[in-house]
Amino acid sequence: MTAVTSERAEETAVPSVDPAELVTRARELAPLIREHAAKTEEDRRLAEEVVVALRDAGLFRLTTPTRFGGYDLRMPDLLTIVAEVGRACGSAGWNLSIDTASTRFALNGMPETALSDVFEGNPDAYVISTAHLSTTKAWKTDGGWRITGTFPWSSGCEIADWAYIPVVHVYDGDEQTADLVGGVVPMSDLRIERTWHSAGLGGSGTHTVVAEDVFLPERHAAAFSLTDLVGEDERDSMLIQGSAQSLAAIVGAARGALEVTRGALDKKRPITYVNYAAAVDAPSVQMWFGEAVHLVETAELHLREIGRSLDGIPETAPMPWAERARLRMHQRSAQEKSRAAVERMLDVVGGSSFALSNPLQRLWRDISVMSRHTALNAPIILEDYSRAALDIHPAVTLLY
Repeated sequence: MTAVTSERAEETAVPSVDPAELVTRARELAPLIREHAAKTEEDRRLAEEVVVALRDAGLFRLTTPTRFGGYDLRMPDLLTIVAEVGRACGSAGWNLSIDTASTRFALNGMPETALSDVFEGNPDAYVISTAHLSTTKAWKTDGGWRITGTFPWSSGCEIADWAYIPVVHVYDGDEQTADLVGGVVPMSDLRIERTWHSAGLGGSGTHTVVAEDVFLPERHAAAFSLTDLVGEDERDSMLIQGSAQSLAAIVGAARGALEVTRGALDKKRPITYVNYAAAVDAPSVQMWFGEAVHLVETAELHLREIGRSLDGIPETAPMPWAERARLRMHQRSAQEKSRAAVERMLDVVGGSSFALSNPLQRLWRDISVMSRHTALNAPIILEDYSRAALDIHPAVTLLY
C-alpha cells in the first residue's frame, strides 16, 4: 500500500495529556457505562450516552496523530485504557478497540490527503475498518474508483464517522484484475443493514455496511497490486497489533466480571443445603474465587507482555514469523485464561449468575464471543505457533 508520508514518520510530538489521566477518565466513566450496558445490548449498538461520554473524555482520539490534536499513545498505555473500558462493558471496550486499531490501520495505509480530511478539525473522528473481498468490487473511473458490495461484521458502524476499507479487488468490466484499492469513505456515503443478532457482544453494533456505487476519490485512496503482498518471513505486525487492542477488551471484561463476583460474595449470600451461613465462608468457594483471581491476573500478564513487545514497533515494519507466532500465542493464552476465569466465577455465584439482571452473565457472553473472533482463533494460533517453533514451513496463516 501507499507508504505514510514523511510528516507522520517524522512526528515526534508527545501526547498533550498524561496517559495516567486517560486511565482515570476511563475508570470514572465505568458507572455510566455499566448503567447503560443493558440498553447497549438491547439496542444492538453502543448507547448514545456512552458514545458521548467516551468522546467528551477524549477516548476517541487515543491513536489520532498529535498533529491533528490526538494523543498517539504507546501500545502499553493504549491496552490499559481499552481494558479499563472493557471492564465496565464488553461491547464498549470492543467498540473503543475498533476505533483505536482502525485509526492506526488508516494511518499506515492512507495518503496524507485522506488523513487530513478525516482528522483535520475532528481529532475525535470514530473510524471503523472493514473488508470482505468476496462480496465487494471496485472499478477505476475518472479521478478515483467506484465501489459496490457488502461489508458484513462491521463493528461500530452506527457510531462511526468514517470507514477504512483496506482492500477491494479492482475489476475491468466483469474480469477481476491483479489490482487492489483501499480507501477511507465517510459513513454518510454508506448504508447500514442491521444484521447483528448475537448471543454475546450484542451491543457492539457489528452490522453490515453496504456500498452502492460509492465514489472513492484518489485523495482518499491507495492503489496496489497482488504482487505487493509479501511472504511469511516479510509480514508486518499490523493485524497483530490490531487484535491486541481487541484482546484488551476481553481481559478488561474478565477483570470486570471478577469485581461483580466479589460484590456478590460480599453480600454474604447463602449456599442452599450446606452448613455454611454464607458462600464466602466455604473454603471451596474461597479457593475457586482465588483461582479465578489468579487466572485474570495471568491473562493480564500475557496482555502486558504483548504491550511491552509491541511498544515502539512500527506496524508496517517486517516482523519474523517466530515473533509473530509468539505474540499471537500470548494472545491465545490471555483469552483462554479470561474464559476459564469467568467459568470459575459462574460456579462461585451459582444459578443467579444467569439472571438477566446480573451483569456477570452479560460479561461471560461478551467474553465468549469476543474471544472467538477470527483474528483470535485459538486452535489456528496454536497450530501456527507449533510450526514456527519447529521451523516447519509454510506458515498456516495468510496474513498474520
